[in-house]
Amino acid sequence: MLDLESALLPEIAAHYESNEAAWVRANMIVSQDRHFVGPSDSSRDLTGPSDLKLLLILRALSDAVLVGANTARSENYRQPKQRVEFEFLDRPVPRLVVVSASLDFDLTSNLFNGGAHRTLIINAGDNLPTQNLLDSADVVSVKNDQDFAKTLISTLNRLNLLKITCEGGPSLLSQLLKAQVVDEYDLAISPITVGGIPLWPDALPSAKAWEEAGAAISGDFEFKRLLRR
Repeated sequence: MLDLESALLPEIAAHYESNEAAWVRANMIVSQDRHFVGPSDSSRDLTGPSDLKLLLILRALSDAVLVGANTARSENYRQPKQRVEFEFLDRPVPRLVVVSASLDFDLTSNLFNGGAHRTLIINAGDNLPTQNLLDSADVVSVKNDQDFAKTLISTLNRLNLLKITCEGGPSLLSQLLKAQVVDEYDLAISPITVGGIPLWPDALPSAKAWEEAGAAISGDFEFKRLLRR
């Protein structure tokens, strides 16, 4: 079993790399009682240094980091930028892809500034993008119907974004799982217990649909690498 505290970055990358040309992975963290967020309504309540280390590696192995707009806002997402420690991968910096129905953004935020690429906004609603948004990001419309998840992934693939890491939120991820377009689910299990009834059970991998292909630890944290059966 891989120990993320002691393993070198190339060893961790090799553990999680896919040989497939096109690949969709989910990367999520949950509490012991399967909550996606902690007491302050943020996943940051659940994380630790090794979980954040793995998150950055999985991003570096990707062409696109896919996230819903609510999660991007609440978790203060930033445009990915070049990191010296991942130069050994010889891969371009991934692109941030944000799915939004409202197109309501603070264009001065880190979502649109400071990274290697312009952010790609997936317009999943009926609102037309403002000129200010078009000046700050690329916007592509995807019809939000029963085929939304499949159309979303095929749209990204046509843009040569073939290796995709989805980091939630749970609403977006549950749509991708239902459409069976996720190939790999990387689940970090925090030692923290939140309490109460967890939301979004459909955003968690079911034992019937997934099999464990790898595992890792870091202190009291567990990491499962699951592949679709």
